[in-house]
Amino acid sequence: MSVPSNPSPPDEPTHQPGVPHVPSPPPGGPIVPPQAADFTVAPTATGPAKKSNTRAFIVGGVALVIALCCGGAVIGAFSGDDDTDPKAAASAGPSTAAPTTAAPTTAAPTTAAPTSAAPATTEPAPTTAAPTPKPKVIKGRGDDVVRVGDLTDLSVVKFTCKCTSNTVLSSDGDGLLVNEIGSYSGKRWINLEDGALTTEFEIEASGSWTLTVGTVEQLATKAPTGKASGKGDDVLVLGGDASAAKITHRRGDSNFVVYAYSLDTGEGGLLINEIGAYSGVRPLSAPALVEITADGNWTITPA
Repeated sequence: MSVPSNPSPPDEPTHQPGVPHVPSPPPGGPIVPPQAADFTVAPTATGPAKKSNTRAFIVGGVALVIALCCGGAVIGAFSGDDDTDPKAAASAGPSTAAPTTAAPTTAAPTTAAPTSAAPATTEPAPTTAAPTPKPKVIKGRGDDVVRVGDLTDLSVVKFTCKCTSNTVLSSDGDGLLVNEIGSYSGKRWINLEDGALTTEFEIEASGSWTLTVGTVEQLATKAPTGKASGKGDDVLVLGGDASAAKITHRRGDSNFVVYAYSLDTGEGGLLINEIGAYSGVRPLSAPALVEITADGNWTITPA
């Protein structure tokens, strides 16, 4: 707004002789030119800085709201009614008007925290699972001693021999495993009993033979339903939940021997020791580990 430079004073009284002429002050007191407001307006951010993280974005947003609020108050201090009497505005002296200096803004700076890029990290190469070792296979002929190292876990040994006389396989941890005449092919548990620790095998053979040592997963016969059948010596992981099994042996004239051990309790032992054909029901708590000695066909069925 503008202030008139030469206001027109009201009519002055008639001058009396002998009285010095004193000009009357203008109404409302002396005119005081408006002074510039002593406050500082924080510069308005030209745009939000790049967000370094979620927390920095929230802090920057709160600061922006505070800055806008204070800016509105400052704008209100500048604005006024255009019809306001300039004399009334001018008559407000510094002694009666509160200072218009705005309080310093305590808002957090509107600029986001500096975005320091995280150091580039090289993603580790995907780890590939170590391949499962294959069963150990040893081949030979005639009598021999085969050292296999410490086998601390339950394992399976498969032995085949194209022999014409006695065929014997024994280990230093489990004792006698095979004692047959002529050719042989079958499987046996090793390290099944407490304290058993096989480190070497002793072989008596009149022909060529193959000795294979592997894990339960690799070599044992799986029967998840609790029903199994086969021929000759074998080892089984028998599934199911039966408490008894019907066992048969056909077309055999030599020893028929069955051992079973419960996987739930660890209890078990000899179930059958017969010669020739057999058929019967025996207590067998599945799941179980089973070892069979036979020269004919055999079956196991939950009962």
